[in-house]
Amino acid sequence: MFILSRQERQVILFLTAVTLAGIGIDFLAKRCSSVKVIACLTQDIGKINLNQADKDVLKSVTGIGEKIAQRILEYRGRQGGFSSVEELKTIKGITNNKYESIKDSFIIR
Repeated sequence: MFILSRQERQVILFLTAVTLAGIGIDFLAKRCSSVKVIACLTQDIGKINLNQADKDVLKSVTGIGEKIAQRILEYRGRQGGFSSVEELKTIKGITNNKYESIKDSFIIR
């Protein structure tokens, strides 16, 4: 059995407390970061990736028909993809009112 001085016991107690605090902080950081990812993912559920959707998926959005879906695909092909949903305003046939009604259906990734 070890016989430790008071100062040695205090050092061991301090190091144990710091180690436990570090483990606790690490655990909370990992737990909270996953909550943010889940919140981000649930926010995007049901939204269409504007840079990957095919014509049929685009047409599933109320207000987008055959012609506008084709124009979106053509624009995406020419520009190499969308950098923001707001670029939809440049597509012929998408007025400000139509944009306001469809913008929340899309995400950019």
